[in-house]
Amino acid sequence: MASNAGFNKETGGLEVAKTYSSLLAGKTVLITGVSPGGIGEAIARSFAHGGASLIIATGRSRTRVEETTRQIATEYPSTQFLNVVLNLVSLQSVRQAANEILGESLVKEIHIVVTNAGGLFNSTERQLTIDGREIHFGTNHLGHFLLVQLLLPKLLAAAKRNPYGATRIVAISSFASYFSPFRFSDYNFDGDRKLPIDEKPDWLAVAKYFDSTAVETDRFSPILAYGQSKTANVLFVVQLNRLLSKQGIYAFAIHPGAVYSTGGKHGLATMPESVRTLVAEVMTKDIDQGSATALVAALDPSLSPEKGVWLSDCQLAEPAEWAVNEEKAERLWKLSEELVEKLGN
Repeated sequence: MASNAGFNKETGGLEVAKTYSSLLAGKTVLITGVSPGGIGEAIARSFAHGGASLIIATGRSRTRVEETTRQIATEYPSTQFLNVVLNLVSLQSVRQAANEILGESLVKEIHIVVTNAGGLFNSTERQLTIDGREIHFGTNHLGHFLLVQLLLPKLLAAAKRNPYGATRIVAISSFASYFSPFRFSDYNFDGDRKLPIDEKPDWLAVAKYFDSTAVETDRFSPILAYGQSKTANVLFVVQLNRLLSKQGIYAFAIHPGAVYSTGGKHGLATMPESVRTLVAEVMTKDIDQGSATALVAALDPSLSPEKGVWLSDCQLAEPAEWAVNEEKAERLWKLSEELVEKLGN
């Protein structure tokens, strides 16, 4: 349980930020995926509401990022904004964004990183990033992996001056992490090898919570690719804690809930009709409510990796077992290092 038992699925990010506002004064926060009507916008607004000093807002479109932060800045003029273009389908774009942030005189330290960008791409055909990675894996995990690596000096600088554990990395994962483990045998969905038992999806969960008509396959499926990438988000924070918690940096992964955001509405429109009705029925959170669990993960001083790394509806929750396996977390970390090094050349 988080420290505030009153927080739940109805709680909004603005309320959480107000509760912990004393912890945000003078802080620099980086958020990926900031655009109008999305969870990223609500997360940015909540941090500004709590009194963050500087918000680094990133997104694929500079125009959309600026449109979002301009509106928030009129509401919270004491918060400064740094708008940065970050397109996670390209590791070159990730490196350029990181270099821009590292070279910005305003950014002395980064106290909180929220990796929010990404999504579910509902094409029945596999799509690849510019670097040749399956698009869910590339955008939802690999791009963020590289970004955090490159910005680590700023996080470590903050951790030296922050209370222990107050410097945090929050990964926006999803309930879809219960659908599929990470497929080390075929993470790119090339479809040329048989999956071992421990890498097969939970088809019962897929049928119950997403698509009762889903056909079992080891080949590409957008919901399995998305689920794998969301499991990767959780494995990422598990390994981050193993490497960084002793230096005062904590990492958590969260399920924001089924949010009626701009991205959620777009995703809904592209879903098969058999899925659309079910998902629409559970898509009950507005973007403020969708931001709340991320704010709890970023700010609640009672949280620690020892108590748990997975939050849902503003409270600690039980993750998928395969998503918190330390051996798999280390294995994914090594694979990610190899891929970003290879693709960086």
